[in-house]
Amino acid sequence: MRFGKARCVDVVNTIVYNNLRKDVILVAQQFIHVRVDPTQKKDAENILNSLGLTITTGIHLFLNSVIRNKGLPFEVKHNRGELLGDKVAEMESRYQRVVTETIYRDRVDGYPVALYDKVKMCPYLEYPDGRQEYADE
Repeated sequence: MRFGKARCVDVVNTIVYNNLRKDVILVAQQFIHVRVDPTQKKDAENILNSLGLTITTGIHLFLNSVIRNKGLPFEVKHNRGELLGDKVAEMESRYQRVVTETIYRDRVDGYPVALYDKVKMCPYLEYPDGRQEYADE
């Protein structure tokens, strides 16, 4: 079923006919709509189909695994590059390099350098002679 441009996974109320016992079993299921990227859906379908599964069966397996594990069936981690985007991670890296180079150049040229003491949780100036002057002094 399609709603606009979004593809949906449809799990509907169904009646399953049991051929062995020749009786009808009512399976109460919820209706789920999931919006996904069309390429992502197609790739997942291809992989699941190669395993002899449908996307609906794959979702059932995932949900049962969540229940069995009492959480996600895989470790969740994030990579800053993925989370923020490679461009932002690259900009942060360049920024850090420029700050490090500037501090080094200022020390060589004899200027005081503004730093932060993580233990005292306080900014300070470090002078070329090694003296440190904290902001709260």
